[in-house]
Amino acid sequence: MYTAKEIILSQIKPALGCTEPAAIALNGAYLKDYTGLKDKVKLTVNTNLMKNAMYVPIPNTRRKFGVKLAFLLGFLCGDKQKGLNIFENIDEECLKKAESLIDTVVIDVIEGSEIYIKSQIDGYEIITEKYHDFISAVKTPEKEIKFSRKNEKNDIGSVEKWLKEQNFDVLYDLIEKEKDFDFIKEAVDMNLKLADVGLKNDCALNIGKSFKQNDVLSKIISLTVSASDARMEGLNYPAMSLVGSGNHGISATLPVWVYGKEMGFKQKEILKAVALSMLITIYVKLFIGRLSSVCGAAFASGCGVAGAIAYLQSAERQISKNAVSFVIQSINGVICDGAKMACSLKVLLGAKSGYESAMFALDGKPVFNDGILENDITKSIRNLSKISDAMRKVDGTIVEIMKEKVI
Repeated sequence: MYTAKEIILSQIKPALGCTEPAAIALNGAYLKDYTGLKDKVKLTVNTNLMKNAMYVPIPNTRRKFGVKLAFLLGFLCGDKQKGLNIFENIDEECLKKAESLIDTVVIDVIEGSEIYIKSQIDGYEIITEKYHDFISAVKTPEKEIKFSRKNEKNDIGSVEKWLKEQNFDVLYDLIEKEKDFDFIKEAVDMNLKLADVGLKNDCALNIGKSFKQNDVLSKIISLTVSASDARMEGLNYPAMSLVGSGNHGISATLPVWVYGKEMGFKQKEILKAVALSMLITIYVKLFIGRLSSVCGAAFASGCGVAGAIAYLQSAERQISKNAVSFVIQSINGVICDGAKMACSLKVLLGAKSGYESAMFALDGKPVFNDGILENDITKSIRNLSKISDAMRKVDGTIVEIMKEKVI
């Protein structure tokens, strides 16, 4: 049995820019500890990771992007101690050197939906598996060292295995048992700062700035999408990521925070609701996959926002679950066609759908047992894993289209 705090803390982490290029750069930073760039680097990545690393701007590069560039920036001047904030100290000199060495990296793309990165030079090898910042093995000409995460205080694998076996109602039990939600404030503050940067600067598509009305939904969209705009632009400000994604962290926290503030709830009540949104997002992501064919920033976070706002307003589990059901019926199957500046549009979709679904549920709109919905919300969410699995062929097609454009 885990607590809400233990589950959430196992899944949040500050991250600068998109997490897939950061994971590739972090792998490169580890490799440079063992060998120099004396020959070509063979870089193996799986399809889903490739999809999310190809087109998204890398922080501190003036909108430059690319799998090879991300790796070289990490290898040449990345500090592995910074983890997913590895691009924090990239400067012009490092960028120029990395660009001059692009041809030294040879990419091999393998099928797979879980995170996998392997870099190789002359018998030296670094493997990243399952999680963006987890180096699972280091190989040298003399030996191979394998690592596990079992010694961590809240082993993420054990947490995920336990949570995936639970009924959806356990999320409410966990929230009600938790007494202190102050640990959530750091995530909210970090993402609020990113939103403020997005509002004050021209970032990515500048979608957040377009919503200037004074109603609650417009305020939710403006702040949430501005944070995503700033992140996808690659500005040097981190997001508090959730389940390995900065956009998930932004989308799960800011809409609920803005709603709570606008409606006059006490801070403790709002943080409790934000924590529920994060738990629901985590739970849904366990079924659709950390890297998936479905856009988690829209769908999983949309479920979190809907359930949390409805619960904050009503304190009724069934109304909250009905709100989640409305999201499932409305935007399940929204495809992920890779990380890019236009991801802010899908963040907008999740925030809007989450808010509106909560309003439908609070207004007593009926939920029917049709489509992929079941009478039991747990079964409905488990059905999503079948949908996600069935969409792998679509995902492969998306990757092929992107590979034809650029590697």
